[in-house]
Amino acid sequence: MRITPKLPQKLVPKPGRTVARARRIRRARAVARAPKAPQASKAAKAPEAPAPKASSAPGDPRVRASFRRWRDRWLDLIIAAAAIAVLVVCLDRIWTAPLLLDPLLAVPPALAGIGAATIWRPLAYGAAAEVAAAIVAGVTAPGGARELPEATLAAVAVSTVVSVLGAALGRRALTARLTDSLTASLQASIDSSTRQQLANAVSVAEVAQRAVLRPLPEAVDNIRFGVVYLAAAADAKVGGDLYDVAKTPHGIRVIIGDVRGKGLGAVEVAADVLGMYREIAYEVHTLGELARRLDAGLARRYGAHEEFVTALLAEIDPGNGRLTLFNCGHPPAMLVNTSTGDVRVLEVPANAPPLGLITLGDSSGAGMVVDLRPNDQLLLYTDGVTEARDADRAFYPLQERLAKLASAIAADAAGAGDAGASGAARTSRAARAGRASGAPGAAGKADDDLLALLRADLLRHVGAPLDDDAALLLVRAPAAWPRPHRAGLRAASG
Repeated sequence: MRITPKLPQKLVPKPGRTVARARRIRRARAVARAPKAPQASKAAKAPEAPAPKASSAPGDPRVRASFRRWRDRWLDLIIAAAAIAVLVVCLDRIWTAPLLLDPLLAVPPALAGIGAATIWRPLAYGAAAEVAAAIVAGVTAPGGARELPEATLAAVAVSTVVSVLGAALGRRALTARLTDSLTASLQASIDSSTRQQLANAVSVAEVAQRAVLRPLPEAVDNIRFGVVYLAAAADAKVGGDLYDVAKTPHGIRVIIGDVRGKGLGAVEVAADVLGMYREIAYEVHTLGELARRLDAGLARRYGAHEEFVTALLAEIDPGNGRLTLFNCGHPPAMLVNTSTGDVRVLEVPANAPPLGLITLGDSSGAGMVVDLRPNDQLLLYTDGVTEARDADRAFYPLQERLAKLASAIAADAAGAGDAGASGAARTSRAARAGRASGAPGAAGKADDDLLALLRADLLRHVGAPLDDDAALLLVRAPAAWPRPHRAGLRAASG
């Protein structure tokens, strides 16, 4: 017979609790026997738990460090206050008169305004100093003399006002400086961009013009040619100056002209005129007919735009040196006698209208014939030379300066004695003139002396880049003509 011990009522397990406990045990065993990979994947997919916030408990090291910093500062303040108190007591012992430290309250507002970005800082310091001055006045002089406390209050007020005004003016000045700096920076950027665009446009125009103006031959049938082309300033538009030399069955023909207007449009017109000239110059017999053909072609192409070109046409007979001119509203040519240095202006009886407008006027008196002497020089030019101004806005006196330069060259040639010394002296003089003008290639040959000196003299007169393009074309006759004849001057029929 088995005897079951009888347990107390509290120790007897209840059926429901036993079953629940058994279920928990079985679930824990099942979880323990489950594979680890799914659990790891689930853990990987689970969102990261937020980082725990920094504890602000008193035991936190950062709290302790901040407390130490404030403690150190307060210790510094307490030490400073104690030092001031000791200093005041010592001064009170040494100085028999009463210490009057109340006016020192005007110092904080004044110091607060130094470098203040706004007016609120000096205002706050001024208000605090004013309150402190009022308290000192009430404590130290409740019923006695109040001159010093009132003076302290006034000093604090004045110091505050001055500090506030200084802060306001300083802020305004700083704003003005920043605004000026920003404006200057923007203006410099805009100016740089504009200058670059203008330089690009001028560069394109100059390249186009150089393509239009072909290099002239140095000599044709012993007649030598020299040309100087002076481009306008960088901020001025490129002009439409044109020139060319052609050896035709009718003689050596020369054209120099100037298109109305400036820029790429003028260069285009100049290119068209030169293209027509290079074709027609070989076909027609007289310069008058050549001018009328050029006029007709220009009118057909640009008549609606009222374009016109001033031009001077010249024809030289290489056999006897007979020079024929036909002027279409262009500045007259100048003939230089190299032996004497005399200059003669070759004015036709009456200029014809410019090319493109010839049909609007009479061209019967636009021609003339001149017999060139051996070694004579003929100067053709554009109005950019005669309209060049100096600093006083005075025009360049071309005829006067040309006569002086030619006379100087003639005097040098006469005084040299022999041709070799004369040529060396003239070459040296031309080289010096070329160096003075600041441009390469201005001189180098004795035949180019006059042209080089004239170029240098023109640049010295202006003293700056020209406002308009200028062209100088010099024709030099040979030392002797194959078929000489008596020199003369007469009109030519158109």
